Amino acid sequence: MVKKFTLMFLLGIIGLFSTNLFAQEDATIDPADIKFWIGEGQNEVVFIVNWNEPDTALAWGYRFDEETLMVKDVMTAIATVDYRFDFVGESFVSEITFNDGVLNLALAGMWWMYNVNGQTAGNYFDAQPVVNGDCIKFGDESCGIITDPINYYYVWTKEVAPVYALGEEATIDPSEILYWIGEGENEVVFSVNFAEPEDVCYAWGYRFATESVTIKEMMQAIAEVDQRFDFNDEPSPWGGMSLTDITFNYNEVHYELVGYNAMFNVNAVAPWFTFDEVTVENGDFVKWGDYTIAIEIAQWTYVWATPVQPVSVYESVDEIEASALTVYPNPATDRLYVNAENVKSVEIYDMTGRMVMTSFESVVDLRNIEAGVYFVTVKTDNAARTTKLVVK
Repeated sequence: MVKKFTLMFLLGIIGLFSTNLFAQEDATIDPADIKFWIGEGQNEVVFIVNWNEPDTALAWGYRFDEETLMVKDVMTAIATVDYRFDFVGESFVSEITFNDGVLNLALAGMWWMYNVNGQTAGNYFDAQPVVNGDCIKFGDESCGIITDPINYYYVWTKEVAPVYALGEEATIDPSEILYWIGEGENEVVFSVNFAEPEDVCYAWGYRFATESVTIKEMMQAIAEVDQRFDFNDEPSPWGGMSLTDITFNYNEVHYELVGYNAMFNVNAVAPWFTFDEVTVENGDFVKWGDYTIAIEIAQWTYVWATPVQPVSVYESVDEIEASALTVYPNPATDRLYVNAENVKSVEIYDMTGRMVMTSFESVVDLRNIEAGVYFVTVKTDNAARTTKLVVK
């Protein structure tokens, strides 16, 4: 009786153990959560690798047009685009690595296993076909759970994280900056990537004599000098100040970066403090951007790939109108014409500074002026400009 009870107990334990093994499910990820898609086409597969030391599961997405393709084709395409990922193997995979400068993942156990849709694949990876909707997972056997010891079936239950896309911050050489604001031996390039009404990035240069300045101080200095540029901020719920919008009126176009989509980085790295707290030093590159048009390369870290354009030197309304004031012909003979609206006066001076004539018309009669070199000053309601005039 005791032997029978012992046998039944052992069988029950074995059955429970086997049930628990087979109840384990391979962790996967919804394609909608994939951040890095490689390739093009209407068909999609998810590719996952589960490493050990540390236990890490990362996923890519791959798109293609073919009806089927081999697992090796997927891996080769990913390795070609993503320099962080690599593998070694012909028919059998002997190594898979991932190195992004923080994680350096490699085989910790003795071999690699792989599944397709949670089931151990029946072919070598260069002969295993996959189709639209499939999920491929390679795993280091040392962090897998064996569900069938006889057939070497494994699953990996580590939560799968999407790999962040590669991204390179578009920048600009300081020598290409057209508009420098401030004075001092230290220089910082400041840029904004606007999303509305089009994806465009503009850059200023800022010079200063102190060892460092906060980003907000730099932005205030630019806004004070360049009346095309402006920004607003308010206290942040997390402390410091939060940006609410950046605007730029340029060539009759109103660019704006509005709301809490605004992010910023310094040298392509997202700071952990607000822009009134973060300081910059000589040689730094600052960029604001709307994260909806950015590439997310890590959690809360974005880069913008739109080419950076230098803004032109700002001229005030008075300066712009003054630059538009012209007189012709020059040299002149009997008449001088002024190209301006609302002319208040036209004053002609000789080389000693003595006024020789004043007119209040846009057409000036020069017949009573001797031949020679003069200065003519044209004044309107908003501007004034002086230029040299030759009378024959």
